[in-house]
Amino acid sequence: MKSSDEMINDLFERREQYTTEKKRKRAARMKVLIPVCAACLVALLGVGIWKLGLLRNNSGTDTGKDTPEKRLETLTAKDLTAGSSGSAPTTKTMSVDMRMAYEEFAYKLFAQLPEGKTRMISPFSIYVALSMLANGAEGETLAQLDELLGLTAEERNAYLAAWIADLTKGGNGATTFSNADSLWIYDAMESGVPKEFLDICAQYYRAAVYSTPMDDSTVADINAWVKAKTMDMIDELIDSLPANTAMVLMNAIALDAAWEDEFDEADTKKGCTFTRSDGTTEKVDMMYAVQEYGYMENDLAIGFSKKYKGFEFTFMALLPREGVTLHELLTSLTPQFVHGLRNSSPRSLDKVHIAMPKYEQEYSLNLNDILKNLGMTDAFDGGKADFHRLMTGADVWVDSVSHKTHIKVDEKGTQAEAATDVIVGYRGIVKEYYVTLDRPFVYMILDSDGLPIFIGTYEGK
Repeated sequence: MKSSDEMINDLFERREQYTTEKKRKRAARMKVLIPVCAACLVALLGVGIWKLGLLRNNSGTDTGKDTPEKRLETLTAKDLTAGSSGSAPTTKTMSVDMRMAYEEFAYKLFAQLPEGKTRMISPFSIYVALSMLANGAEGETLAQLDELLGLTAEERNAYLAAWIADLTKGGNGATTFSNADSLWIYDAMESGVPKEFLDICAQYYRAAVYSTPMDDSTVADINAWVKAKTMDMIDELIDSLPANTAMVLMNAIALDAAWEDEFDEADTKKGCTFTRSDGTTEKVDMMYAVQEYGYMENDLAIGFSKKYKGFEFTFMALLPREGVTLHELLTSLTPQFVHGLRNSSPRSLDKVHIAMPKYEQEYSLNLNDILKNLGMTDAFDGGKADFHRLMTGADVWVDSVSHKTHIKVDEKGTQAEAATDVIVGYRGIVKEYYVTLDRPFVYMILDSDGLPIFIGTYEGK
C-alpha cells in the first residue's frame, strides 16, 4: 500500500497531466477559432465599411454619392433638356477666318482688363457664352455681336461645335478638357422661349435646359452646376440674381493637364524673390527645368513654351525685356505678334533653362463695361436690345456678363477652370389704357381692406 505522501504525489501528477492535456486541447481549439473569428470580424468590418460607402466607392462599380455629377441629381430646377432637339449639327472644321475672328476677340478683350496684381480670363468660355446669346438676337443687336465675335452666328455655331468636339474628345488620359453649357429659364416665362433657339443651343452647344423660379434655389443650383463642371474648383459664380431675371446662359470649362516633361520637385527652390511691377517684392517657390525646345524672343519680350502630355495644349510664358513695361507688352498682343513669337524658336537642339513660380490664382470680374467698350452696347440697353429670337412676349436685354477663373500650376502640370454667365433681364410688354371720365360715373372711397366708405356718382353740375 502506498503511503499518504505517495498518494498525494500521484494526485498532483495526475492533476498536472490533466491540466497539460486540457491546455493542449484548448490550444488546438484556438488554432481553429482564431482564424474563424478573424474572418468574421473582417466580414463584419467589411459590411460596415460598405454601408458607409467607403468600399463601394473604390470597387469600380459605383462612383459614389459625392461626385460632382452625382450632386447635379439634387438640383431643384426642372430639367427641360429632353424638350430640345439634340440632333447632330452641321459643323465646320477650324478655318483661317474663324481662327482670326477668335484671336482678335481674345486679345482685344484681354487688353481691356483693369490693371491689377493678377489678371486671368478664358476668352474661349466668354466667346462660347456670347455665341449662344447671339442666336437669340436680331437687328442691330445681332450686328454688334457679329462685329465683336466675327463671322455670322450660323458660322460660329458650326465652327464651335466642331472645335468643342475636338477639344473634349480626350486623348491619352493625362490631359483632359471639358466644356459644358446650360440655359436657366424663369419658369413663368418658359413658354416664351422659341423652340428654334433651344434646338440651336442643344444641337451645337449640347446645352442643358432648366426651368427655375429664379430665386435663392436657382442661385444654389447654378453654383452647384458650375462647381460640378469645373472639377469643384469654382465654388460660387453668382451670389444673387436680379428680381427681373428671365434667363441665365452658362458656360463652364475645365482643363487638367500634366506636363510632357515634369519639373523635378527636388529642383524647386523656396523663398525666391519675385519683383512686382511697382518694385515691391514677395517670396515664391521657383520651379527649374532644362529643355531642348520652346525658346522665343522679339524686341519686346523673351519667353518659352512648354508642352502638356498629348501635345494638344501648350503653356506659353512671355517676359518683357528690360525697359519694357508689362502694359506695353499687353497692348502689343495681337494674333500677328504671337504668331511671330512662336515662329522665332531656334533649332530644337539648343537648351532652354526655365524658371517659373509655382502658383495658384483665382480671378473674377464683371464684363459689362468691357463689352460695351468693344461695341456691344445695344444688348445692355433695355430700350434698344433686340432678343426676340431668344424670348417672345417680353422685352429682354443683357443685365450682366460675369466671368470667373482659377488656375493652379505646379511641378506635375496645370489645372485651370473658368465659368461665364450671361444674365438676361426682362420687362413685360407695356400695354397702354385710356379712361376719360367725360360721362356720368360712379366713384367710391375705400379703406385699406377695400371696403367702400363713400359711394357716389357724378353726373355733371
